Amino acid sequence: MLNDLWLLISAIVILIGLLTSQGLLIVVGSLVIIVWMLTKFWDRYAFQDVSHSRTLSHGRAFIGDVLEYTVTLSNEKILPLIWVDIQDTFPSGLDLTGTNLRGSAAAGSKEHRITTSLLPYQRVSWKYRLHCNSRGYHRIGPVRLRSGDIFGFTAAEVQLPEVKHLLVYPRVVELQQLLFPAEHPFGEFHGSRRLYQDPSRFLSLRDYYPTDPMKHVDWKATARRSALQTKTFEPVVSLNVLIALNAATGEHAWQGSNRRLFERSVTVAASVAKYCADRGQSFGLVSNSVAVFSGKWVNVPASSSNAQIGSVLESLALAGTYAVASLPEVLRTQRSSFRSGTTVALVTAVMTPALAEEVAEIRDQGYQVIVFYTGDRGPRITLPEVPIYRMGRVLEALERDDQVLAD
Repeated sequence: MLNDLWLLISAIVILIGLLTSQGLLIVVGSLVIIVWMLTKFWDRYAFQDVSHSRTLSHGRAFIGDVLEYTVTLSNEKILPLIWVDIQDTFPSGLDLTGTNLRGSAAAGSKEHRITTSLLPYQRVSWKYRLHCNSRGYHRIGPVRLRSGDIFGFTAAEVQLPEVKHLLVYPRVVELQQLLFPAEHPFGEFHGSRRLYQDPSRFLSLRDYYPTDPMKHVDWKATARRSALQTKTFEPVVSLNVLIALNAATGEHAWQGSNRRLFERSVTVAASVAKYCADRGQSFGLVSNSVAVFSGKWVNVPASSSNAQIGSVLESLALAGTYAVASLPEVLRTQRSSFRSGTTVALVTAVMTPALAEEVAEIRDQGYQVIVFYTGDRGPRITLPEVPIYRMGRVLEALERDDQVLAD
């Protein structure tokens, strides 16, 4: 590479040529100075009025979607670029058809490289098919541009901070596909609204029926009347579903996080949310998973608005694989805000004693609990009178299908 030392040497050569009347030395020294000046000019102006941009056909997508991805490089000046190397940081959760993504020193990322040349006032575009392979908030960029002068003596480099973001929602599967055999976890729906009893609103007493839960028996009234008496409560019209996603995949924190099991749980949580949204139910989401960019646990208050499914799916897309607290701790903080008729849809890959105890306390307060178990085997702890849907076998089949498509 030419530097200021060459300029000094060239000046000395020219001086010697002038003193000794050697024209060849003067020419050689002058050529070196001219080359030095050109390289300095190149370093200064190579990337002036050069722009780089990326375009995505959509800013949001689901796992498995294929988007159109376009890279454009433009040279809006008279100085050409003999060669230019585009080195773009690319997330590992995305893939491009028609190009090889190289490994990168940065964790969880790859490198998308393009080498080309640009004539004066030329614009070049490359179009790719971008495959969304994993959920998350993916960042493409920043990009580094490198180019060299016509003599190959020097290279200019610039890093452009512009980045492109893509939000990939988790996979959503029809809930009936996940239940084996197909069942209706929240009951049959013959209309858009259904009656449920609110255990916090006492209505009256009546004779006990064998199908009544024993916790609703009024023992004082039973003693007075010498016959079992059970409490009845005011009915509520809507069913509120709280989706509780457990980020923990092992009984102990030191076991770390199993990404495969956690992604299973996210898929089920998203599918339950879609099931509720399709039936006009009020639903929300809570999780001990850390939310990306916030450092807090995931929490979406219950709502039956049309925008609720988008809010829940976005939160699930941003859910990290590590827990900021235990799920029982999170549920205890939320329990006071449970709405009347709430059903807790617990999605977990592991059942711990603390979680089983929390489920029992929620049921004691008159709320329903449904467990969607996403582990490879059934839970080691049983929960009396709590329906448990083992989803590992069906989820494993989906994983095999994904692997076949990837191969």
